[in-house]
Amino acid sequence: MAKLAIVTDSACSIPQELLAEHQIAVVPLVFFFGETAYVDNGSLSWQEFQTLLKSARQLPTTASAPPGAFLEAFRHAYQQGSREALCIVTHSQFTATYDAACDGAALARKEMADLRVKVIDSRCAASALGFVVLAAARSAANGATLEEAASKAEALIPRLHMLGVLDTLDYLAKGGRVPQVAAWLFALLQVKHIFQLHDGQISRLGAVRTKPRAVARLLELAGERLELEGPLHVAAFHARAAEEAEELAERVRAEFRPAELFVSEFSQVMSIHTGPGLVGLAFYNES
Repeated sequence: MAKLAIVTDSACSIPQELLAEHQIAVVPLVFFFGETAYVDNGSLSWQEFQTLLKSARQLPTTASAPPGAFLEAFRHAYQQGSREALCIVTHSQFTATYDAACDGAALARKEMADLRVKVIDSRCAASALGFVVLAAARSAANGATLEEAASKAEALIPRLHMLGVLDTLDYLAKGGRVPQVAAWLFALLQVKHIFQLHDGQISRLGAVRTKPRAVARLLELAGERLELEGPLHVAAFHARAAEEAEELAERVRAEFRPAELFVSEFSQVMSIHTGPGLVGLAFYNES
């Protein structure tokens, strides 16, 4: 393990091969079906998860990992020789994970007096969070200190863009985030919504009648947000829509020629809120 350990939560949507390559520790979020707790992407296979999701009268509730789970990640890093740890987590407006990570860091400092820990609120989620984490991990691999890697990560946050197309509003309606009547109406009209997450703010960018047209519009919006210089990094993300995401990635490769491009899937906790069929892009240009 590098001298500086990198820790994040399971909403980061970083492919397993990149997690392994950069030795990134992932603390799983939690969800509840009734009184039973499950670990994000750990307790249930996707088939089991989808079966429960479809049969449940109410959507499962989601929760951050407990402080003890972050403490265990810091403890493991310490045992592997790290004396510095940088923890980057999902936006604090979306989840209590930031508070849990801070509590876990405080416990770690008491237990391991010579361990230096810093927690960053990424102000983003999913693949956008993943890029912040990867930037820090790559800095750590090049010998960066805790402060240097944290500075690199924080500088990237306002430059990140995340655009997505929601296939349905049903899951947001079940979770109480949009009115049920709105979800019913838009389903009747077969409208696909385009959203943006940028520097901590979620905004709706419009609606299109069909999924192919929505994806085409998403690419147009992405092009408007690209900078003219600097290598481009892109993640095509999805929730149980791998084929569509692969097709989107190919279009990005042909149109924008990114320096880095990978496909990533939402975790189970993330997909509870969006439902299946979500596709989108997270991207940034290096400065």
